[in-house]
Amino acid sequence: MNSYALLSVYDKTGLEEFAKELTAKGYRLLSTGGTAQFLQERGFTVTPVEEITGFPEIFHGRVKTLHPKVFGGVLYRRGTDDAVREEQEIPSIDLVVVNFYPFEKVWEEGKLTPDEMIEFIDIGGPSMVRAAAKNHRWVTIITDPTDYPGFLGLKDEEEAKGFRKKMALKAFLTTGFYDSLIARYLADGEEIDLPYFLLGGRRHQELRYGENPHQKAALFSVPPHSYIQGLQQLQGKELSYNNIKDLYETMALVADYPPPRPFCAITKHNNACGAALADTVSAAYRLALEGDPLSAYGGIIGFNVEVDEETAAEITKSFYEVIAAPAFSKEALALLATKKNLRVILQKRPPHRDLNLTLLDGGFLLQEQDNSLWRDQEPRYEQVAGPSLPEERIKDLLFAWTIVKHLKSNAICIVNNERIVAIGTGFTSRVDAVRFAVDRVKDSPALKGSVLASEAFFPFSDSIEVAFQAGVSAVIQPGGSIRDKEVIARCEELSIPLFLTHIRHFKH
Repeated sequence: MNSYALLSVYDKTGLEEFAKELTAKGYRLLSTGGTAQFLQERGFTVTPVEEITGFPEIFHGRVKTLHPKVFGGVLYRRGTDDAVREEQEIPSIDLVVVNFYPFEKVWEEGKLTPDEMIEFIDIGGPSMVRAAAKNHRWVTIITDPTDYPGFLGLKDEEEAKGFRKKMALKAFLTTGFYDSLIARYLADGEEIDLPYFLLGGRRHQELRYGENPHQKAALFSVPPHSYIQGLQQLQGKELSYNNIKDLYETMALVADYPPPRPFCAITKHNNACGAALADTVSAAYRLALEGDPLSAYGGIIGFNVEVDEETAAEITKSFYEVIAAPAFSKEALALLATKKNLRVILQKRPPHRDLNLTLLDGGFLLQEQDNSLWRDQEPRYEQVAGPSLPEERIKDLLFAWTIVKHLKSNAICIVNNERIVAIGTGFTSRVDAVRFAVDRVKDSPALKGSVLASEAFFPFSDSIEVAFQAGVSAVIQPGGSIRDKEVIARCEELSIPLFLTHIRHFKH
């Protein structure tokens, strides 16, 4: 065999063994820079690319394979362009093995300057990959060392044809993913203002099924600093599609309450059914559970601090699908292990995304993530009715306002002593959301003196009247209705303190 195998890889995993097999099959090894040196040091006969091109590597390796004799050897059509190839003394390159500079890795590490990052944008590699993938009728492209055995195990041309097509598809997926990383890095958070949007993901896990058993599903991670990559399952059954969605929403809420004060959230079907701040982890869990113990059954629990033995003992008294926290004590893990199906997740980094994407038929919606809480500023709100409130009730108002942002519209959150008393979520009318919330806990003493948050404005004053009759003592909402004056006047008549945030938190 007179054909060449062009080898130019950053990741040299399995390369020595693969090169031995290629040599045994009669391939001549054509290589560049560090790859050529690697092979030569291990005793292989290697033809340097510059020997073929008659042109040296220049600009510290920026230009080495970008030459007609290299691309001609990859792209010529066998049986059609043979005469031109021979006339121009172009080698026949039937196998291309290439992987790229680790742009993703150095971006994750975050240690390089923008000028240094630019040097990790591979040009020649993706160009060769695309050329070989385009000509996959005759040329094999391999971008992943895990595919070496598949190539070596091919038995006949029919198998090889299928393998080449499969590798070409993988090659274009690889270059597309690589380009998406670079584009997102250069966009620097301004994606919405640009004419095109690229989102590249790596398949992280195949799932048993989607929301329902008849739906296929898989989990993909998107670098850098993927929340998914920061999850470590310590025990329990495999996470399902619904588990993963619920877990994300739970921990997104938890992320709004960084340590040191313990916070616990319990969610069900992407909605919080309980949440509380307390002085101990066990107290935070107990108070969160009191929010809606019926809905909490089979739910997801999230914590912002280490789960201790006392808290784990309480958790094992009921049934949950998932528990997640940044740490677990040894004693807590021992107790949780008695619940063999309980998925225990160590969360290494809190979720935080800047963009929100919704797929449509033939397109998608892209928006900035609703992160407009006052994380690093003084809370911005305006009291427009009623008497002044003590500091404890102000804290409750801000707690309720933070929670309601995470609930599906139309949403209402009632809070007392920095814990959820009741919620109304996903209703088509706001007053029904209020009625549902207060009716769920109409006999609870926690309703008296509680506060209420609404994620969007009240279109009428009827919601205020329902809340007042239930014992709600203060209300926070965005405002912006054409009937704001009517709502404010009714709060004045009932002596209910009303606060406007002028920020809406629709969540559909």
